[in-house]
Amino acid sequence: MTPLISGLASVASLIFNASSGGAAKAAAPRRSTDAEAPEASAVVTLSPQAEALAGFAGKGILVSQGQLDAPIGAVSRGGASGGGGRSGGAALLSGQSVSAQDFKDLLTRFGASDAEKAALTAGFDTNQDGAISHDEFLKGLANTSATKTGTDFSQAVLQLMDRGGNGDGVVAAKEFAAFTTAFANVEKRVGSA
Repeated sequence: MTPLISGLASVASLIFNASSGGAAKAAAPRRSTDAEAPEASAVVTLSPQAEALAGFAGKGILVSQGQLDAPIGAVSRGGASGGGGRSGGAALLSGQSVSAQDFKDLLTRFGASDAEKAALTAGFDTNQDGAISHDEFLKGLANTSATKTGTDFSQAVLQLMDRGGNGDGVVAAKEFAAFTTAFANVEKRVGSA
């Protein structure tokens, strides 16, 4: 086969694969029935409001809800003293780290498999001390922003948030805040124990 024919065959193959892959992905949601639970999209994005929450996390502010139906509030921890600000009825955080087991239990509530729990716990526990600190959690959330969503870790976090919500492929602010609230509640429980 001549190089020209081989090159044309490669281009035709790429075009065919690209067009048939898009059609298969578009057809997949139509196959599901209303009785089935929604599955998380392969690539999950943040709504503009959730993107803002990820931006707050990047600035050291944990945005959460006191209850899942309560208004969203923000908790910021300042300096080395571990003190913090309080807004919207959100509780002050103790500065205690959440154990890997407590974090895995939290992930279970969002429907994570054992493999997802291990990967997400390792991804959030950046210093590998067996616990997730407040700052490590915020850095992990910041990695979900639109500028960083291409990583496997950020997609795993977004898929977990989306699956815990409506599974539509877009993490809404309420889904994002539900995840942060769950962490804040575990952190608060650890601090009061």
